[in-house]
Amino acid sequence: MNHARNTITAEQLLEVIERQRIGAEYQPIKAAHTLETVGYEALARFYSATHQPLPPQAVFDTLHDSPVTLIQVELMSKRWQVEHAPRHGMLFLNLDPHAVGGLSLTTPEHPLLDLLQEPQRTVIELIENTNVQEADHSMLLAELLAQRGIRTALDDIGGPATMVSIPILCTVDIYKFDRQWLRQLQQPCQLRMLQMLLAFARAEGKQTVLEGVESEADLRQAQALGVDFVQGYLFRSEFINRNAL
Repeated sequence: MNHARNTITAEQLLEVIERQRIGAEYQPIKAAHTLETVGYEALARFYSATHQPLPPQAVFDTLHDSPVTLIQVELMSKRWQVEHAPRHGMLFLNLDPHAVGGLSLTTPEHPLLDLLQEPQRTVIELIENTNVQEADHSMLLAELLAQRGIRTALDDIGGPATMVSIPILCTVDIYKFDRQWLRQLQQPCQLRMLQMLLAFARAEGKQTVLEGVESEADLRQAQALGVDFVQGYLFRSEFINRNAL
């Protein structure tokens, strides 16, 4: 499958770095039945010189051309997300596997990991895709985080251009199911697959999150499926936006 690569200009990237034009959107994660807020996912936000939002994926696509700059921006962004996060509940952080390259079980130190000072509330989201090398790195990262007592979540399960390996399903603590499942539940095969994954998660003591809940109908479907937590634009009024502008 051919995915278009989005980028921003070098001038825009330098402006982000030099002026620290960053921020975060904290999206609540809710208990599926009580709708109690159990935590937040921090999503990176970047801004231009005129304070206009830049597409986060375009920023990261551009950063992948410069590994050192990627680490610099991830470190700056994650430090900001941790410092300005709501103080209650779990804090889900997305960590780009490319930004922690070079890690191994014998050399597990990295400045990004050193930011994670609250293992009891921190959850690191990992993404597997069609690149086997990156999937292996996600598996290694999950093992290193487990050594530090930090929980991990496998993000975007069932999303476009992603794959799921059995080892990482057995390693992570939380399954986050992509919004695509809600659009495909009328297909018997898709429904059975999701039910099997949820049953496996329950049997293994893992928690589950269904993303993309945008309506009351979506919420009722999530509750019927028996997921632990939900996340999505149905709760947009409770999103928290903070920036360094």
